[in-house]
Amino acid sequence: MLPTRLSLYLIVIAPLCLISITGLRAEDDIVTICRQYLNASVDERSRLEARIKCHRGDIGSVITKLSVPVDSDRQEMSGVLTDQQFQSSALRQTYSEDLLHFYVPEGYTPSQQIGLLIFMHGGGGKTSRNFPRHVVTHPDNDAESYGLQPYFKHSQFIIVAPSAPWNEKTGARWNVPEADKYIDAVIQECHHRFNIDGDRVFLGGYSMGGFGAFHLCQRLSDRLAGGVIFSGAWKTTHWQAWTGLPVFIRHGRSDAVAPGTEGVRSRPRYTDVFYAQAAHKKLHELSSENVYIEDNGGHSIRDAAKAWSQLPGWMKNKQREPYARQVVAVSPRGWKSTTDRPAPHCRWISIHKTGDEAIAFDSVQLDGPYPAWNETKETFASQKIQLGTKMVRAGLVDAKLHTDNQITIRTENVTRFSVWLHPSMTDFSEPVQITLNGKQQTHHVKANLLDALRSYLRHRDWGLIFHAEIVIECNSK
Repeated sequence: MLPTRLSLYLIVIAPLCLISITGLRAEDDIVTICRQYLNASVDERSRLEARIKCHRGDIGSVITKLSVPVDSDRQEMSGVLTDQQFQSSALRQTYSEDLLHFYVPEGYTPSQQIGLLIFMHGGGGKTSRNFPRHVVTHPDNDAESYGLQPYFKHSQFIIVAPSAPWNEKTGARWNVPEADKYIDAVIQECHHRFNIDGDRVFLGGYSMGGFGAFHLCQRLSDRLAGGVIFSGAWKTTHWQAWTGLPVFIRHGRSDAVAPGTEGVRSRPRYTDVFYAQAAHKKLHELSSENVYIEDNGGHSIRDAAKAWSQLPGWMKNKQREPYARQVVAVSPRGWKSTTDRPAPHCRWISIHKTGDEAIAFDSVQLDGPYPAWNETKETFASQKIQLGTKMVRAGLVDAKLHTDNQITIRTENVTRFSVWLHPSMTDFSEPVQITLNGKQQTHHVKANLLDALRSYLRHRDWGLIFHAEIVIECNSK
């Protein structure tokens, strides 16, 4: 007797469906466990690690499910949103006093990804939390508007202007230690509200925000598709740390003006054009992509029409490269360096431990009296700004990825670091050959979900996922 259609289904098709459903359920279960792991304390994570290590399914599909925000509130909208508080449940309590201000271009829809420009406002220690609304307002309606909105009306970028971390004691509020984590939170909040493309996030700033851009673009270089710096200044940096980060710099030639100059209000050398010129020079020497626009204006951002007209086009097709062929990690790095916190991660390199030596950073050195608002013309003329170097106790890893599973690495003052790998970078079925400071070593790697989650925890960025980690001990050099 031939089997009926029903019996064929029960014998052949049903078991396959059961296997499929079981597989889906198993993946949903591991996704739940992974969420618990990511939200747990460091001590609590250890009890979940064994179950995650046992996962033998597809890592990419698990990561895809994990990357979808669980409490997102994405709505179709456009225009200006000012004085917004953090809405994400993970952030609203921590940043209950902070305000965000948005400009959403016409045509935005949550069904399509869009880029993001985080623009840090200027001001000082007591600048109010609602002041950055002037970043997103239209100049026709606001005499204090920064003037960005008309240039981004038809762009594929949302602008967010956060309020700087509150600190009345400094005029460099974007350079305080908590700024890194705060910008991370701003990015996370924007993902909650909008369908942001994580590989098209730009960080920019003006004046005090320009100080912050020089500082944070080097510390968060692996989070960004590019940096935007208007009328800023810097103190120390290791320019190799900017490798792979395109930079757009604008500065007015008459930013600093001597007292008594006819027809022009004087301004001290806090943001002298020298800072931008020196940054452009050093980036050019390293063949690092940068655009430098020096116009005839002063410090005011409203003088920067030429730069604003070019900026959206410059940003349009740029994307972050998580798996870039060259990565230079420097830790610590920032605008002071000697007092900055460690910044150990850069794309697929993490610095865990440095030696006792120091390496050379570029620095801006001022000879003569320190700039001040009440200085005389003679004091202004006696000041001299020049490039120099500063020795900083820090470590550097310069890593280059070649074809055929070959990686060459040069270190300075580093004793322990990690190389993170993704299947798009190397063939995991073959050994990885690493040449470290001229000596070759062989590593056999296997993809595992736990390493992928641990790579995420470095920045909590789903665009920086790596499936395997190689930890390397080396002599400090």
